[in-house]
Amino acid sequence: MDAAVAGQHARRRIRPPEPLVMAGSPSTPAAFRCPISLEVMRSPVSLPTGATYDRASIQRWLDTGHRTCPATRLPLASTDLVPNLLLRRLIHLHAATLPPSPSPEVVLSQLAAAGGEPAAAEKAVRSLAAKIAPEKGKRASVASAVAADLDSAVPALLSFAKGGAGADARVDAVRILATVAPELVPYLTRDGTEKRGRVRMAVEALAAVLSADGVGEDTKEGLIAALVAGDLGHIVNTLIAAGANGVMVLETILTSPVPDADAKTAIADRSELFPDLVRILKDAASPAAIRCMAAAVQVRGRPARSSMVRAGAIPALALAVAAAPTAVAESALGLLVEAARCTDGKAAIGADAAEVAAAVMGRMIRVGPAGREFAVAVLWLSCCAGGGDRRMREAVASAPEAVGKLLVVMQGDCSPSTSRMAGELLRAVRMEQERKGLAAAYDSRTIHVMPY
Repeated sequence: MDAAVAGQHARRRIRPPEPLVMAGSPSTPAAFRCPISLEVMRSPVSLPTGATYDRASIQRWLDTGHRTCPATRLPLASTDLVPNLLLRRLIHLHAATLPPSPSPEVVLSQLAAAGGEPAAAEKAVRSLAAKIAPEKGKRASVASAVAADLDSAVPALLSFAKGGAGADARVDAVRILATVAPELVPYLTRDGTEKRGRVRMAVEALAAVLSADGVGEDTKEGLIAALVAGDLGHIVNTLIAAGANGVMVLETILTSPVPDADAKTAIADRSELFPDLVRILKDAASPAAIRCMAAAVQVRGRPARSSMVRAGAIPALALAVAAAPTAVAESALGLLVEAARCTDGKAAIGADAAEVAAAVMGRMIRVGPAGREFAVAVLWLSCCAGGGDRRMREAVASAPEAVGKLLVVMQGDCSPSTSRMAGELLRAVRMEQERKGLAAAYDSRTIHVMPY
């Protein structure tokens, strides 16, 4: 009796071995993921060190010249890749136990229904992003699903791209938008008050795609080709009316190699281009407006410089130099240099001498090397070149620590031409100070800085 009971207890303690892959397992075993890509391996292969990777990932590693195992960091005696047939079979068995992935249409509906739940939205975005991966071959189906309901799918993706949980997920959302971006181009040529919301949505999506690092250059160039192939005049008007996002798209068109010279010239010659850009710069302090002006000047040269000056760009650029972030201030300084190269621009700078001189001198030491060279160039062009402008010389001479700042630039890491211009400016400033009876040239907090 006791022996029978003991046998029953023993049988209760002995459990059958659990299967390696449980049918109801909600997650993928870590061993099934490539240590490099962290994705489930499609073709697992092993190195001599015993570590297993997906063939595509480890081949890229080896093709870049590495001769070590990524996981163990051990040197490789051989770069032969041995298929891990057992692991591949286990991965296939595991995949067969999983429920079928939802269709793109279902995932999009889940994204739209996620509302204020970031976790649910991120899960939907990552599911769509996985489907558009090249090896999945489902890019067309995702694009078709998004295109079938642009008015709800695009806003949901844009909302997540601006406020998603993680940077990678936000990039995924923009990559999904890129699959349907050409479908949004016709929205830019639609009229009517009821269409304005869709136009803003389309412009915002196009700007997100064209400015994203995670979108391939081929995709961006295809989108730009679609933009210039349409009613270019209407599209440019719509982009300008859309504000900063539209200007960003326009700047990308002007700097892209895709449009031909005639298309870029047509944009740069638009009579209202610079007045609109100046308005946007004043209203929103948009870096894209400055870059777009610079691109138009690069396309058309002197006529564009004159148009920029006539549009009243000088005060707006001076304000950007004084108050904008460093990168934006440097771009504004570069445009002031372009303005100072023409007669109209030099006169406009002289008319606002006090504001321009204060902005440029105040920012000269607080920008990078390129910004300092721009600052010296605009001052030299307006104070010294061709006799210069007396109003600018007086304004620069009156600026706090003008001599000391010029000396700092001269003794810094600047080009020979910039050093020469700074020297000529220094002489002009000292002469103006002596003429006006101002403080001695070296009476400043930078008195320890000595000239050559």
